[in-house]
Amino acid sequence: MKNKAAVLFISGQSNAHAHIQFLEEEERITEPLQNVFSLDRDPNQSFDITDVVWSGFTGAGKNLGEMQDHTASFAYFFARLWQNAIDSGVELPDLYIVQISIGGEGIINGRGIGDGMWNPQKEKVMIPGKLGEADISLHPWALQVNRLALENLRKMGKDPIVLGWHWLGSEQDTREGGYDNPGLLEIYDRFFDTMMEVIGKDSPLYLYKIYMDRFCKVQNITDEGIPVINAVLERQCRRFPKSTFVKAEECPYFDIAHPNYGIFFRDNGHYLGKTQQWFAERFFEEVRASFL
Repeated sequence: MKNKAAVLFISGQSNAHAHIQFLEEEERITEPLQNVFSLDRDPNQSFDITDVVWSGFTGAGKNLGEMQDHTASFAYFFARLWQNAIDSGVELPDLYIVQISIGGEGIINGRGIGDGMWNPQKEKVMIPGKLGEADISLHPWALQVNRLALENLRKMGKDPIVLGWHWLGSEQDTREGGYDNPGLLEIYDRFFDTMMEVIGKDSPLYLYKIYMDRFCKVQNITDEGIPVINAVLERQCRRFPKSTFVKAEECPYFDIAHPNYGIFFRDNGHYLGKTQQWFAERFFEEVRASFL
């Protein structure tokens, strides 16, 4: 296992980093993990880099998108599961995590129509910061970082095994200008083709079903774009051989009668920490079996 490196890519919008789901002090990872590594914003968050610098995973400074730390995120729970398994004697390779996400930024839309930071047509820019301050061309940025991450591991003599790319995003594209954009399918095809090309088109891809109808109702905005974007995401799953359309409705505490479906924070848009934990546990059991 020493020559292998498990690699996990996580990107998208606010649910990709568990927006406002802050961990209690005693739950936080403040001491770097021994067998789980990730990329600090400093020194990696720059288009000028020609290589990446890994460091032991902690809960702070690891999202190469916006600055929001110590949240009950997918990455946090998965890192803990991986390290705990190794500590208990399970034979697993070291894990390397690449996180890139900014809240409210879709593949087409951002705060306005067509200005999403993941939009492949966005002009190249890198302004780090918190939500509302950060302005980053996330598509070329992710292509660069993901490529360099894999190249770096190979230069270290490791054989990178991509566990998966998890896209927790596209909610912004359920709004006007996204789901009804005449170039919707072309833009999405280009986005996923280029992202998958970098990490390997046979790599596992995980796209997350969007449940935003109650959020839209509270915000008094149309929800007619939700099934459209979900259908587009399912279409991407059919385009790549190892794809999974992750459905939170399958988690044990999903309750359609609950005001927040039992899976969301009170805003009906952001997953609770326990939902993120379920995502991580389910995925961990899946990938661990592949190493046994």
